[in-house]
Amino acid sequence: MQILHLDLKLIGDNYAQFRYFWNNPNNYQTSEQLPLTKISALVEKSNSYYYTRLPEDPDKTGQILYNWLDGNSRILQREIDKNRREGIVLAISTSERLAHLPWELLHDGKGFLVNSKPAIIPVRWMTDSQQLSFQNQPHNRALNVVFMATSPPQHGRPFFGT
Repeated sequence: MQILHLDLKLIGDNYAQFRYFWNNPNNYQTSEQLPLTKISALVEKSNSYYYTRLPEDPDKTGQILYNWLDGNSRILQREIDKNRREGIVLAISTSERLAHLPWELLHDGKGFLVNSKPAIIPVRWMTDSQQLSFQNQPHNRALNVVFMATSPPQHGRPFFGT
């Protein structure tokens, strides 16, 4: 699986630009300036509801985000096509108004990226940290995430075990 790092930065109040790289952060490319007017409605909704409500139409929301990020030059699609057969992690770094957008819903017009075979998985990445990488060696360290298993609702009420 390959990792495509995307770093989105605001340029003033009206534009954003993303830099991207595959393996070497010193070998990044820069996109054209992306107008925020194309996603201003999504930005407003996301800042207001920040994951408390699902978008009314996740397909449409994902397509708007994908098309905006892809821009006129189709940079995102071109980069995805380079490594589509291997599977891709999209490590997306954002800030300020763009941080609350539902990047997990990215939809290329054919389907959600996470549903593609092999999968294209959007994850959030902080540029302050190192670039993401796959490590084959497990580390002996404390658990960072805890999962709780539940069953689907039965008769209108959730069931949590015994």
